[in-house]
Amino acid sequence: MYVGKDFKLKLLWHFARRNLLRTMLVSIVACLLYKVAGWDFVAISFLPIATIGTAVAFYVGFKNNQAYDRLWEARRLWGSITNTSRTLAAMVIAIIPDKETQREFMYRHIAWVNILRLQLRKNIPWATSKESLHQDYLSEANELEKFDEGLKNIFRDMGRMDYYEVMAGRSNTAIHVLKKQIHEFGRLKKAGIIDDYEHSDYVKQIGELFNHQGGCERIKTTPLFRQYSIFSRVFVILFIFLLPFGLLKEMDKLGTYGVWLTIPFSMLISWVFFTMEQIGEFSENPFDNSVNDIPISTICRNIEIEIREFLGDAKIPEKLNPVEDILL
Repeated sequence: MYVGKDFKLKLLWHFARRNLLRTMLVSIVACLLYKVAGWDFVAISFLPIATIGTAVAFYVGFKNNQAYDRLWEARRLWGSITNTSRTLAAMVIAIIPDKETQREFMYRHIAWVNILRLQLRKNIPWATSKESLHQDYLSEANELEKFDEGLKNIFRDMGRMDYYEVMAGRSNTAIHVLKKQIHEFGRLKKAGIIDDYEHSDYVKQIGELFNHQGGCERIKTTPLFRQYSIFSRVFVILFIFLLPFGLLKEMDKLGTYGVWLTIPFSMLISWVFFTMEQIGEFSENPFDNSVNDIPISTICRNIEIEIREFLGDAKIPEKLNPVEDILL
């Protein structure tokens, strides 16, 4: 997630360069055909282009609203995961007397949030933008691991490689960790360590975590409906391509060399429209390993810090700081 107070030129250029270069090329060709070759017929009225631009702006706005809803829902879900994690940790520490049992439960929970992070950051080709500009700006190497290697590291840090041997290769490892939590609460109930009411409350908290995970997976595995996403890009490209030809006569009225102003003005207008389109395109999947992601690595680390402080651990990991104004 980008957290800078303004956008640096380097970042703006990274996202805009391809569109600007294409627009500049089309504009130059339009000017050469009109001014040098004398093909006056390539200059078309600006009125129909302006009409198309208005329609495109409404369409892109609708798409961006839907993309923002997905982005904000993802953030709400991870906020709920944080709150449920705090509640669960406080309940475990307050009710279960054995320190080692407390630590076992809460370390499994830390493992769950990190496994969920790795699962959500898996690339799904049909759900990911064709352009990787939003992923390329900050190297994926700063955050991503191969899933199996990441899973192994999580259980190694817990000191429970036996869990890894059991859960490796499962289609959805995170839910099996939650299943293990429920089984352990059931064991404590049978042993008389917790009563029926306490067991019921614990299971409700795990049920909440199942719901939050399901919500995140729904967003991850269901892309913004293609009829909105694809045609939005098509309409924007069509408008950008026609724009220079609609500006030729208007710019030519400014004087001998006025027609050449078609190039910078086309680039400026196309940048505005294409950036609006990119905002929606790169926001529709909030778990896409990108600068526009929900910062789930940071959220996972914050949950881990809070739980370890609850447990009274001596070694507390440091909070993650933004890298180039990007919080991972």
